[in-house]
Amino acid sequence: MPEPLNIDDIVARLRAAAKTPEARAKVRAIVEEVVADPDAAARAFGDPGDDVILFEDDTVSIWYCHFHPGMSVPAHDHQLSGSIGVFRGRERNDFFNADPAGGLRKSSDVFLGPGDALSFGPNAIHSVTCVSETPCNGLHVYLGALTTVERTLFDIDKGDAMPFDDENYEKLMAADRFGHG
Repeated sequence: MPEPLNIDDIVARLRAAAKTPEARAKVRAIVEEVVADPDAAARAFGDPGDDVILFEDDTVSIWYCHFHPGMSVPAHDHQLSGSIGVFRGRERNDFFNADPAGGLRKSSDVFLGPGDALSFGPNAIHSVTCVSETPCNGLHVYLGALTTVERTLFDIDKGDAMPFDDENYEKLMAADRFGHG
């Protein structure tokens, strides 16, 4: 029987991987490994019911993320490469490109369920919607200090871009215009 997943071990492995020349691939492999057994991941992380920063320094930001059913996070960028793995629930990631006529246009969507992972580059713009009847829980890892990066939020309906800060985030969340699954 394999040893249970341990958050401290996962964080240590991700920190080490983020410092290598192959950081993107190595971090993605660890995220895939962690969520490959969704029940073991759920036991290891528990469910604090909200997002938790597990670790952050200049090389890596490691988050436990929790999305309530029907919750949508407005379109945003990270300015960092990232990997997401889901171990509970189901989420839809809508990806966007700049529209030559202004604003953004949806380019694709990716659904993630228990055991699924995806990676994206530093220029990716996406929104996230929990499309399951239960919360969506996952491991999100970014190659850099996410909380210190100047990021952008996007109002898809109006075509507006704005700084990613608490005030703008809450304004877009309250407006509820960016689509539920």
